[in-house]
Amino acid sequence: MILEKLFKKLKYNNSKMGLPYKEEASTKIPYIIDETQKLLKERFLSSGDFVVRRIYVSCYCNAKKCALLAYLDGMVRQDLLSESIIKPLLHSAPSAKELIDNINEYVLTTGEVKKEDDFEKAVASILNGDCVLFLENCSQCSIISCKGYEKRAVEQPSYDVSMRGPRESFNENLRTNTTLLRRRVKNSNLVFENMVVGRKTSTNIAIAYINGLAEQKLVKEVKRRLGNINVDMILESGYIEEYMEDRPFSVFATVGITERPDVLAAKLMEGRVAIIVDGSPFVLTAPYLFVEAFQNPEDYYTRTVYAGVVRIFRYIAFFLSIMVPGIYVALTSFHQELIPTSLLFSIAASSEGVPFGSFAEVMLFLLIFELLKEAGIHMPKNIGQTISIVGGLVLGEAAIQAGLIGAPVVIIIAFTAVSGFVVPTISNEVTLLRWIFLFLGGFLGGFGISVGIIGLTIHITGIESFGYSFASPFMPCRPGDLKDAFIRAPLWMMRRRPYGMATQDKVRENTPMPPDK
Repeated sequence: MILEKLFKKLKYNNSKMGLPYKEEASTKIPYIIDETQKLLKERFLSSGDFVVRRIYVSCYCNAKKCALLAYLDGMVRQDLLSESIIKPLLHSAPSAKELIDNINEYVLTTGEVKKEDDFEKAVASILNGDCVLFLENCSQCSIISCKGYEKRAVEQPSYDVSMRGPRESFNENLRTNTTLLRRRVKNSNLVFENMVVGRKTSTNIAIAYINGLAEQKLVKEVKRRLGNINVDMILESGYIEEYMEDRPFSVFATVGITERPDVLAAKLMEGRVAIIVDGSPFVLTAPYLFVEAFQNPEDYYTRTVYAGVVRIFRYIAFFLSIMVPGIYVALTSFHQELIPTSLLFSIAASSEGVPFGSFAEVMLFLLIFELLKEAGIHMPKNIGQTISIVGGLVLGEAAIQAGLIGAPVVIIIAFTAVSGFVVPTISNEVTLLRWIFLFLGGFLGGFGISVGIIGLTIHITGIESFGYSFASPFMPCRPGDLKDAFIRAPLWMMRRRPYGMATQDKVRENTPMPPDK
């Protein structure tokens, strides 16, 4: 609470002292083609990848008009530029009257062409990978779509991994991501609203939602928060997430992320809104609920009995991962009477000669595990797993042999680590909560663990995500939405969409129950 009050005070002072950003005034395109060329070279500072080609367009009555083609080398398709733009311009003879309209309608053979009279917007189009055609004695230009920069192919997901289901994931190209989503939601009500965020980077983003399912107040709230972002650069969707989240100092994220088109399609069908950022393979979704962290895409592709049991295991693994180290320290330091006698003797025998207490033991080995995990993530792929596995085995065995750590501590940390990876979507939250419960158990014992559980419950139930309760459907309790909470009920039982997400179209299906024979 203190950090949040300090943050709000700093935010108020910054908004009071800071000057609002003023967009550059629009500049008309000069009539004289030489002045246009001069302005272009001044804006791009004669950059090596900026190309300005002067050509002459033949018109009727043997008249010739000078034209400029401006583009960035490497951002356009050279074959499309030569065959669909330059070649038709050199070999056609359009009418000199309303020349730019005749060129756009009868000469150019590309898919998308539009007129523009603002010089700044023309420059922005060049930066986005378009080719811009300027004509002599004309205050308008033609923006020709011929983007062709290199991009990563559609590959298998590396974050949301599942044994069964589609093998496609988003990449760093905005149009590729919208296409992957459009292939799964073949509905004219699927809307993509484009925005530009970042004064210096001019990052393109797309707000995706299904008209008629997503609440208009939710769409307006997302647009409002995106419109309030006034920053120099947006390089990844993580920037957008941090500027949009409700509780910036909370342990839990209030904005969801996914790299799978099928997951995003399912969320949109529930009435959520997605933010697709150009240059990032991770798409943001809003609102984001606590229960979504335990929902795996594979749950909906396998049979309901197995999916329900596995989901219960995820909840158990989450609570064990964050509380087992703290509970072990609390029991061995404050509540030895609660440990069975034979187990207590075994722990005492294994810890004989260890110079540290149980709290220091767990904290030291937990720190080693976090270092190994970070090293395995950031090391090259070929040796990252080897370093983490071999390093863990070697260090654990060496620490036991040297008498620095007892064997029960190694077992506790290994069990905690395995449990933490069961729910990978909230692995960062699990790491922070694990340390919090460790300190509570180390200093306050069982009372600290109880206080931590109560505080965690209060914190989860007090968070909101874009106006929706983060703890829904548990708090407030929505019995109809519990079918997809602790367990995954059969698909034919989940007839309605989540409460409050899509009030205009609540019923999602009306399939009869399969025959039980």
